[in-house]
Amino acid sequence: MKYIIIFVVIFSSLNISANSSYNSDLVRDFIDEMHNKHKFDKEELQKLFSTIKEEKKLKKFFKKAPERRLTWNGCELKEKKCINYKGLFVNKSNIENGRKFMSDNSKILKKAQDDFGVPKEIITAIIGIETRYGKNLGKFKTFDTLASLSLGPNKGRRHQFYKDELENFLLLCRENNLNPSLIKGSYAGALGKPQFISSSYRNYAIDFDGDKYADLWGSNADVIGSVANYLKRNGWKRNGKILTDLTKDNDQSYLEKLSKKTYKPHIYYEYLHKNNITSRESIDFKEKLSVIKRIEGNDKIYSFGHNNFYTITRYNRSRLYALAVYTLAEEIKIQ
Repeated sequence: MKYIIIFVVIFSSLNISANSSYNSDLVRDFIDEMHNKHKFDKEELQKLFSTIKEEKKLKKFFKKAPERRLTWNGCELKEKKCINYKGLFVNKSNIENGRKFMSDNSKILKKAQDDFGVPKEIITAIIGIETRYGKNLGKFKTFDTLASLSLGPNKGRRHQFYKDELENFLLLCRENNLNPSLIKGSYAGALGKPQFISSSYRNYAIDFDGDKYADLWGSNADVIGSVANYLKRNGWKRNGKILTDLTKDNDQSYLEKLSKKTYKPHIYYEYLHKNNITSRESIDFKEKLSVIKRIEGNDKIYSFGHNNFYTITRYNRSRLYALAVYTLAEEIKIQ
């Protein structure tokens, strides 16, 4: 009996210690705010915070994010810990599974393409890159993750962003009758097969299978429609170009300079054409473009980036992410 009592005392003290990080003014203020703004029950929120298990390795996951340590398809000698981004996502497995996903979901992909103007291979490529077509949805408890990143002792410089996402996550759970203590996602709080953050889920997720519920975990139709809706509402142009190859006799030094600027289209093609930066494809002189550089082995490749290339970066703010989506889409395209 003595040992049982000691165990209970030790366990209780450990439990208090584990939860003391969230017995703070920041947490109390957040709970008050959720109660005042959205009528959440204070005791229920306190219970949620009291059961948080701090994920102390979150910062390490952010530091290891591929976008931070990679090149497109080749590493220079001076680069350390370089990751081949193209090899990471545009590989045999992703291509084969992407073609299968397109075949299995051909009707709903066609409907999404017709309704939103987003090519079915682009929709598929995003789902493939985000979660391997739904096979890797994330194992982190979303409430714990967002609370840690916004209100916990290890919160970072983007704590306000994650605080807003925590608010949206709780609203999302209430609106969809979900238990916030059971939902899991990525280390950054992204959810479901398309890895929407909570605010994106609430703003862009749609019911595309007609059951009056937008399910980004179990319904491929809703996932496909929601990805297409997201891109459309963030600027996707039906039948618009994504990347355009340049002619080989362009000024390489000038291209190198242009490629270091923003990947948001900002230079009129008329100006580029006058400076001998041209394409064999037909481009309106009044269209704004960017110059996108990538390494293929030992070669530097430059392309024009169009509005739709930039729109893909609204999903993930990375030039290399957009390159991966475009390249994977070209590989899995079914004629």
